[in-house]
Amino acid sequence: MIFIFNLLPQRGAIFLSQILGRLAYFILPEDRKTTLKNLKFALGNIYSEKDLRKIALEVFENIAKNFAEVARFKSLFWEDLKTRVKIEGEEYWNQAFQKGKGVIAVTGHMGNFELLTAYFSLNGYKVTVLSREVYDPRLDELLKRNRKLVGVETLSAKEDTRKVIRVLKRGETLGITPDQDSKKYRGVFVDFFGKKANTPVGPALLHLRYGSPIVPIALLRNGKDKYIIKIRKPIYFEPKKIDDENIKEITQRYTKDLEQIIRQNPSQWVWMHKRWKTQPQ
Repeated sequence: MIFIFNLLPQRGAIFLSQILGRLAYFILPEDRKTTLKNLKFALGNIYSEKDLRKIALEVFENIAKNFAEVARFKSLFWEDLKTRVKIEGEEYWNQAFQKGKGVIAVTGHMGNFELLTAYFSLNGYKVTVLSREVYDPRLDELLKRNRKLVGVETLSAKEDTRKVIRVLKRGETLGITPDQDSKKYRGVFVDFFGKKANTPVGPALLHLRYGSPIVPIALLRNGKDKYIIKIRKPIYFEPKKIDDENIKEITQRYTKDLEQIIRQNPSQWVWMHKRWKTQPQ
């Protein structure tokens, strides 16, 4: 598929990926079932059953489009990317950098987060992504190569914490995606769409220890070949005592911000992820 996507022009690759995403919706019953179940739980009081099914189909299509763009990273329209991206809340981004303590950019598995880091790197910001290895080593290697191509560094979540700290002390951007349930990392239960969700506390700990602002952010599709970057107000927290109560409150803040972005753009988040699988005993 990577080979085929690179043979096609941009719009042809996106069109093909949309067809494949639609096909995946119908031939992957478990993922479809989980997606619809999560959508109904989170947004069933807002959307009709028919609308939820339409959103679910678009979820699969958008994920396929994201993969097509990742697959043909070298061929993307970097020279005119600025003209295709609109930024909402850029003043918040600038405010955070004025602190001089680096920025903890928290986003989620929504829109195309690989394009998000690429955009800021190509616009002169030094960006490092803190990530865990994905399920397929070949895909993991592809993501790392793509990031390196546009000047984005990758740090494994398992690496020495001192490397992460250096990024912030140099006044750079650290990208983290704390929107999934994982028992591999320290987490706390906070509210997410009205239900307790196990959420990574890494951004909260870094903020309390080093004072780096947390900026919730996402790059979303906004029409054909166009995108919008939504930036929320930076999170500053006082006092900076590192205890469970403060860690939980900060984690709840950035989780709520990400939830608001998802609510406004429900078809662009990975609803097939079992976000509420882990529950308090």
